[in-house]
Parts: sequence; structure tokens; C-alpha cells
Amino acid sequence: MKIDNNTNYYMKIRSKMTREFNAMYKGTRKALLKHFPKSGIDRLQDESQKEYETLFQKLPYIGGSRNSQTINLIMGAIVLSIVRPLEKEGMAKRQIGKVIYDTFNEYFMAKPGIIRRLIGRMVTSNLYTGQIKKQIEMSSKREYKEDFVTEYVDAAGKDFDFGYNYTECAIHKLYTKYGAIEYLRYVCLGDYAMFRSLGIGFNRTQTLAHGAPLCDFRFKKKGSTAAGWPPEKLAEWATHQPPPTR
Repeated sequence: MKIDNNTNYYMKIRSKMTREFNAMYKGTRKALLKHFPKSGIDRLQDESQKEYETLFQKLPYIGGSRNSQTINLIMGAIVLSIVRPLEKEGMAKRQIGKVIYDTFNEYFMAKPGIIRRLIGRMVTSNLYTGQIKKQIEMSSKREYKEDFVTEYVDAAGKDFDFGYNYTECAIHKLYTKYGAIEYLRYVCLGDYAMFRSLGIGFNRTQTLAHGAPLCDFRFKKKGSTAAGWPPEKLAEWATHQPPPTR
């Protein structure tokens, strides 16, 4: 197992990471209009930007561009940087959770519908599924201790087309490190926003964020995905209670 906190990688892609932050915060701004005046939102964005610039320099290296999951870790860091200033403002966790969900929803829906549909077809193709299997095989080697660890689930005889289980989550590890684990269950709702925007059928009944032993991702190429809000209607929220906070 490599223990490698390669900050050089993140500094090399700093401009790309900043673009991702700005793209995501567009959705955050819309969500915050219900709670703050424009001047207040401008200030919060500046504070989040500073949080993010500090945080991404400390992100664990999990393979960089060789690991397709690196972008998920980066997005988790962006959300954490959004959360911190809202905590200081005294916003309730539930309100912050809604801001997180709305941020993801706006971010994924920002792309034109035809582009989203094309991406949806691509990520459910046999070629992409083969790439997922290779990534899963890499994760099983546990080369980087802060990485995701995934296992492929055979769909033969099941009511889904393909699936995989996360037994370890890099974002879970990051949020645990920074004492923000209570927000992770809201971050997970972003998966519903993403797959729904792509027209992919997605279902999940349990998550690490809720104290389960794994996250069970299941997909149907021609299926439907539930809205991620309100989350209490989702099986993963009904089945498991969130782990204790600090």
C-alpha cells in the first residue's frame, strides 16, 4: 500500500479544480438566495473559495489522473468547503443538507439535455462497464490508503443490469478526518441528482454514510431514478440511521 500525499498533482490541476468549484457554486448561489441577500452570498462564496484553496492542497493522492474516482474526491472537497462557512452562520444541518442537494442538482442539470443523454448512454455501455471493472480491480489492490475500494456485482438473474459495492469511500475518510461526517449522507444524495440527470436507472438501499457496511449501487439502463429530496423517502435513509457525530 502506498502512503502518498502528492500535493504536486493537485497544484498542477489547480486551474481545473477552480473551474469545478465555480461551476458548482453557481448552484449553491441559487440555493442560498432563500437564506441570504446577494452581498451575503458573495461573502460566503469568498469564504468557501479560501476554504477550498486550503483544503485541496491537503487532499490525499489516490492515483491522480489514473484513477477515475479522483474527481469524486475533489467534488467532495468542494462541498466541504461550501459547508464550513454555512456552519459558522449557524444554519441547521438539514438546511445545509438541502443546499448540498440543490448544488448538485443545479450542477448536473446545467449541461444541455442532449449532452446528458449521450453521457448516460456512454456510462451504461459495455465499453464503460469494462473500464469500471478495471478500476475496481485497481482499487482492490489498496495501493493508496485514502482511496475508494469497490467490488463488482454480477447482475445475472437479478433485476438490475450492473452494480457495484463501495466497501471503502475516500470521501467518507476525508469527512471523518475533518469532523464533518454528519454531512456525508447529504453528499451521497448527489448520486441521485447525477444519475437522474443522465437518464440512468439508479437505486441504492444502504450507504457507509448511514453506518452500513457498504454502499450498494445498482443500475438499470432503462429505468428510473428517484428524486433525492426529501431523502426520507429513500431506502438508504429508512434502513439505516446516521453514525454518531463528534
